[in-house]
Amino acid sequence: MKNREMEQKIKMTIQHSFSNDSDRLQKILSECDLSKGEEYMQQNIAKKKTPKWVRWVSVAAAVVCVGIISTFGAVYYTQNISVDSEIILDVNPSIEMSINAKEKVVDVTAQNEDAVAILDGMDLKGTDLNVAVNALLGSLVKHGYIDELANSILVTVENDNANKGAQLQQDLVAEINRILSGQSIQGAVLGQNISKNTQLRELANQYQISLGKAALVQTLTQINPLYSIEEMSKLSIHELNLLLESQGNSQQNNKIQSTGSASDKAYIGEEKAKEIALSHAGLSENDVTIQKIKLDYDDGMVEYDVEFFTATQEYDYNINAQTGDVVSNEIEPFHANNTSPQGQGATITLEQAKQAALSHAGVSANAASFKKVELENDDNRLVYELEFYTSDAEYDYKIDASSGGVLSYDQEQFNQGGSSNHGSSISEEEARRIAQNKAPNAQIVSFQLDRDDGQEIYEIELREGNIEYDCEIRKSDGAIIKWEQDIDD
Repeated sequence: MKNREMEQKIKMTIQHSFSNDSDRLQKILSECDLSKGEEYMQQNIAKKKTPKWVRWVSVAAAVVCVGIISTFGAVYYTQNISVDSEIILDVNPSIEMSINAKEKVVDVTAQNEDAVAILDGMDLKGTDLNVAVNALLGSLVKHGYIDELANSILVTVENDNANKGAQLQQDLVAEINRILSGQSIQGAVLGQNISKNTQLRELANQYQISLGKAALVQTLTQINPLYSIEEMSKLSIHELNLLLESQGNSQQNNKIQSTGSASDKAYIGEEKAKEIALSHAGLSENDVTIQKIKLDYDDGMVEYDVEFFTATQEYDYNINAQTGDVVSNEIEPFHANNTSPQGQGATITLEQAKQAALSHAGVSANAASFKKVELENDDNRLVYELEFYTSDAEYDYKIDASSGGVLSYDQEQFNQGGSSNHGSSISEEEARRIAQNKAPNAQIVSFQLDRDDGQEIYEIELREGNIEYDCEIRKSDGAIIKWEQDIDD
C-alpha cells in the first residue's frame, strides 16, 4: 500500500470516529495546537534567559578542560612512554634498554647474536630498571658470560643531561656490584656516560659493535695510540678491561668509572711470564734488573711484554698470555761498546734516568709507556736515550748517565686520533689502510709513529706467510717513502 493511500485511510478513520462528537475533535485539535505553541514559547523563553557571558564562560571552561587533558597527556607521555635514557650492558653479549623518566623499561634490544639467547623468554617492558638489570645479570651468569675467569661488565648511559646520566651511571655500577656480590662474584664493572655522538655511532656501525663498546675502544686507543680501533673492536669487554688496567692512570682513563679488578685467572700471570722469559734467556732473577712486565696486545694476541737487562745485554720478550709460549724475543747490547756501564762513568741507574726524564716532562710513571730505553756512548759520554709516550704526546730524552742531568729533549703533541698536531695529516687508520692496500693479504704486526729528518713517519711492518714487508708512510701527505720486502728463512 502506498503512503498516500495509507494517509487517506487514517484520515477517514479519525473523521469517522469523531463524526458524532465534534466537540471532542475540536478539543483534541486545540490541545495539539496549544502544546505546539507552548513548546515554541518555552524554547524561546529559555533562549532569552541565557545571558551571553554564561555562554562565554561555558566555552572558556571547555577550552581549559581540553588544555588540562592535553597537558596531562603530555606529562603522562613524557614520564611513561617517551625514552629518557638508553642503557647498554656489554660483556660479549650487548643488550640495550630504553627507559622512561620513572626508570621503567620501555624497550629492550639484543645488539648481537649472543644477546638473543640472554633475552630468550624475557618480557622486561614496564619493569623497574633495577629489576630488569637483576634479571639480565642472572641470565649472563647462567649462560657463563660472567664468572671468576671473566668478571668484567661495561655499563653505558646515554642521556642528554650530563649530570643525570652520570648519576644514573653511578647508581647502576653500584647496583651491578651488589648483584654480582650476591652471587659470590667479585665483579670488575666499568661505567661510562656518553651524549649523542654521530661520529661514535658511525664507528659502532662500521665495526658492528655496540655504542658503549665503541666508546670504550675509542678511549683505549686514545690512551695508547699504538692500538688500532679495528683490533680492539674484536676483543671482549674483559680483555679490553685488562688492557685498560695495564695502561695505568691517565686523563682519558678518568672518563671511565672503574670498580673492582679484572680477573687474570684465565692467563698465566705476570710472575709466570717473568719466569718463562728468564728461563728462556738462561738467567736468574738475581742476574737481571726487571724493567717492565705488562699485559699487552699485538698481532691478534693478548701477551705479556717482559723487559729486563743485565750489565751488558737488554732483553725484550713477548709471552703468550694464555699458553705461556715465547712469541718473540730480542737481545741487544745494553750500551755501545759492550763494556760495563760503571767503567764508563755511569753512576745513575736506568730507573733514576727514567725518573729524571718523567720529572722534567711533568709526566707520572703510570701515564707513560716507554718504547726505547738504551745506554749509549755519545761523544765519549754515557747517556741514557729514552723514548716514551702518553695519551697526548711523545717524548725523546737524553739523560747524562753520570749526573742525571737532561742533555736534550723533544716533545711532540698528539691529537685525539693519536697523530701529531702539526698541520694537516693522515690518521693512524688511514696509514694502516694505505699499507694494507699495498699488500692486501698481509697482516700488520708492528705499527708506530716516529720521526726521521724532521718528518713524522708511520713505521709499519706486515707479514704474509714467510714474507715480511717494511713500510714507511709520511704522515703529512700519506706518501709511501719506503717499501721493502724480505723472505724470513
